[in-house]
Amino acid sequence: MRFSIICLIGLLWVSCSSQEGTVPSQPSIDQETPTPTIGRGTGRFTYFPLGSLANKPVIVHYHIPEGDLQTMPILFSFHGANRNADDYRDYWVEAANQNNTMIFAPEFSSTFYPGLGDDYLMGSVFVDGDNPSTDTRNPESEWTFSVIEPLFDFIKTEISGNQSSYNAWGHSGGAQFLHRFLFFIPNNRVLKAICANAGWYTVPQEDINFPYGIAESSLTNDQLIAAFQKELIIHLGENDNDPNASNLRRNQTVDDQQGLHRLARGNYFFSTCNSKAIELNTPFEWEKITVPTIDHNAQAMANEAVQYLMQE
Repeated sequence: MRFSIICLIGLLWVSCSSQEGTVPSQPSIDQETPTPTIGRGTGRFTYFPLGSLANKPVIVHYHIPEGDLQTMPILFSFHGANRNADDYRDYWVEAANQNNTMIFAPEFSSTFYPGLGDDYLMGSVFVDGDNPSTDTRNPESEWTFSVIEPLFDFIKTEISGNQSSYNAWGHSGGAQFLHRFLFFIPNNRVLKAICANAGWYTVPQEDINFPYGIAESSLTNDQLIAAFQKELIIHLGENDNDPNASNLRRNQTVDDQQGLHRLARGNYFFSTCNSKAIELNTPFEWEKITVPTIDHNAQAMANEAVQYLMQE
């Protein structure tokens, strides 16, 4: 009898311990393994962010040419409103092969990062990105912006890389994501970045609320200074000047502040940031380049960006 009771107690203890220690199943977009091996050539893998974002997987489309993976440069390419990250990888494949550069294009799907505003373009910094207040700010661990630096470390681990920095390119909605990322994640390891043809911007104006200005944004002067010291190009298509363009946000606030089309808004953003850097008495390492004859064409803008991001 005593032996039976001891066995019963032991079985109950094992059962309870097993339930408490069970690892919840990983969320899945497809049948790919959560811890993939990144190989040469063109492919994709599913990345599961850390902590609070673990249930929001990101498909990462990549291309890796021949060469030394330990030292080969890394370029992140950020998609726009259509969430077509595979295209944003493909825009760079030919140039990557010619310049021995790895391309990684994370896909923030509408399933896990819904809406064009709060969860992607504005990084989920606020519960309601168009109406921020002190009680709606999300913890940094829940920001979409917080995916990028750990993803860089994950890639380095997978390829046994020694890279200390990466370059970044975003077009349209991707340019919106990228310039706000540089503001909100000041300790990022971006070496060079290009924001091409963004539809509108978070401009460092303290008299206008976020997301159009920085009032109520939690951004500090130190964060602005860190961003201004990055090698960033505001890349504009000369013919991207249609006020009725698809997916272009139009309202009285942004129209009155930044202008009626992407070209005007890019010029306004750059000049205002330059003025803010002068006010803060800090170096301004940004450059504005307007490309003749190009409109809102991602492939054409990527082709123009090769010389700045891949060629010395």
